[in-house]
Amino acid sequence: MMTTNSPSAPDSGGGLLGRIDRAVAVMENVFNALAALFILIMMLFMVAEVLGRKLFNSPIPGAIDWVEVWMATFAFLGAAYCQRKGAHVRMELVIDRLKGRLLYWAECFAVFVGFVYVSIIAVQSFHHFQRAWERGDSTIDIRLELWPSKLIVPVALTLLALRLALQVWAYVRLAMDPERRPVAVPERHDAVAEAREEIEHAMGHDAHDAR
Repeated sequence: MMTTNSPSAPDSGGGLLGRIDRAVAVMENVFNALAALFILIMMLFMVAEVLGRKLFNSPIPGAIDWVEVWMATFAFLGAAYCQRKGAHVRMELVIDRLKGRLLYWAECFAVFVGFVYVSIIAVQSFHHFQRAWERGDSTIDIRLELWPSKLIVPVALTLLALRLALQVWAYVRLAMDPERRPVAVPERHDAVAEAREEIEHAMGHDAHDAR
């Protein structure tokens, strides 16, 4: 069974962990808003490109180059925000059967593995950015500089690694004392129950619209 996590707001307590969680959440919200903005910009850009090509036989020069440069923004900037909200896809065939301390230790282990993996990728992607900066890498058509988009990757992954580190801390805290109020971790909900709530919510809207 797959369970989902509720998109709860950053906890208002939790001492030092709660304060750091709220500070990191601000950065995540900003990054996610930028990702959404760039998606909108790219959508409008591609509409303009298609209309220019089809109606006026005048496509935007280097359209593919611009998409290549922009793609890193919405592919990576929202990653930490999604991790905080528990919005990444998770298959929980084992974890779904665990309870109490064992559940929290299992979550801690999984998140720690993710932290190590993301940290390695962040470091390597920064080296990739450095090479692009030093060599002056650019797109093929209109010669757009590639280093800005390549810099976005290590920056976004660093924020994701920070979020994962906070969650490791939070799960250790809960594993040591399961009675504590969860801080800096998404709440877990049964997928069936959440699907039922969404269906009831949708049917409620339909009934209201019918009136």
